[in-house]
Amino acid sequence: MPLAGTGQTGRPFGYDAGELVANVELANRAYGPESTRDESAAIAARVSLIGDRVLLMRELPIQSPFSVTVMFDRLEALTADWERFGYVVDLTEAGRPGPETRAVLKERVLRISPRVAHVAIVVGGNLIMRAMARLFAYGMGLRSVGIHVTRAEAIEEVGRAMGR
Repeated sequence: MPLAGTGQTGRPFGYDAGELVANVELANRAYGPESTRDESAAIAARVSLIGDRVLLMRELPIQSPFSVTVMFDRLEALTADWERFGYVVDLTEAGRPGPETRAVLKERVLRISPRVAHVAIVVGGNLIMRAMARLFAYGMGLRSVGIHVTRAEAIEEVGRAMGR
């Protein structure tokens, strides 16, 4: 079955991104390869299309190399046919990722960064998270980055960056 909006087929973690079911409530824990099909689908469902060539990625409270891989697989599936795109990363629920997770994040962001027109990061009112998010984004090769208190501000900015 084709992946949502891509015309591609794939089941990287035992689910089809075109058949996501988000009826599973994810626990406040790190997820790994032992995750159920429904848990994997619920993690992937945290990446969604919110506009023309604009996605929203809602990071988990406790990230893991597995959850990052599932989410970026979904993002790459949705953007496969796009030369350029923008996305909003909502970190308001997220804690600080460990070193292995940061390494996977960096690898996955570097892979997509040539196609990213703009990324808007939502950090809420956390000043430390604001500073760390900016440093981390630039360190991963992202050049057009905005840091925001609210998701609405971030979505508006990505829309402007995408020429709307």
